[in-house]
Amino acid sequence: MSQIILHHYPLSPYSEKIRLALGLKGVNWSSVEIPVWTPRPKLTPMTGGYRRTPILQVGAEFYCDTLRILKAVESLGGSGTLYPRGQEGLAKAFGWWIEKGSFFNAVCLTIGNMPGLPQELIDERRPLFRVNLDPQELRAKRPLYLQRVNAHLARLAEILADGRKFVLGNDPSAADLSAYHPIWFARQNGGSEVNELIAFADIIDPWYKRVAAIGHGTFAAMTPDQAIDAARVSEPSEPDEWLPEAQTLGLKRGDWVSVTPDDYGNPVYGSLLAWTADEVVIRHEDPSVGKVNLRFPRVGFDTAPAAKAPA
Repeated sequence: MSQIILHHYPLSPYSEKIRLALGLKGVNWSSVEIPVWTPRPKLTPMTGGYRRTPILQVGAEFYCDTLRILKAVESLGGSGTLYPRGQEGLAKAFGWWIEKGSFFNAVCLTIGNMPGLPQELIDERRPLFRVNLDPQELRAKRPLYLQRVNAHLARLAEILADGRKFVLGNDPSAADLSAYHPIWFARQNGGSEVNELIAFADIIDPWYKRVAAIGHGTFAAMTPDQAIDAARVSEPSEPDEWLPEAQTLGLKRGDWVSVTPDDYGNPVYGSLLAWTADEVVIRHEDPSVGKVNLRFPRVGFDTAPAAKAPA
């Protein structure tokens, strides 16, 4: 099997989610640290300009968004499972709810307590998030973000109140990682002031420490150029799974399409290869890496016909 390569940066909460998933599965992986904000000149040729973090690379296959990355990590085998048998749907539904409800609010709450945030980061994220991430502006809205975060933590505390070790029972799963990483970001970066504001510590703290103890597994640093080489010498797969649903949407295999997050983010373009109940795959090509596959989850992304730019 090709090397498992994670493109990420330490501060990224969604990257922490995947680092823990790799640790839970006992996967050996390679770490490519990318810039916190664009431009990302080494990564962009491989991913067509997809800007969210992290991205998982296996040879010439690039898995975008943590929903799709988790599925890829689960398939690698290992000691644990991200989706316990009979609870797969619960783990996925729980993760979608708590991330959508708490992630952005936890980030805004925390950044409001992070003076000295680089202006380049504020300017780069503003058109994506449609929110001004200037700490002064966010700090003035602290009551709004705090009440939203604590409202969702109340539900998490209610689940954990019976003394269970993890969200779905005695063993950790993707549900725990989804609930953990927004809290992790706040605790790592908000200082004691934000930590003291987050409610339900007596219930959530023991669970939080158990999730943190999973760790990141075994990994080694890799340079961006080594990751490019790994993509260039690999042949992408030729997925051909195809549901008739795509035809009803006016799409067929080989069409030039855009794939865009349905909340915030930029479109990525490529030739449509596969359309399944939970995944869309497009082919991207760049002179520096050749042909690669970009894999996205269906949930959270919109696929649409696009006009191909002139060569």
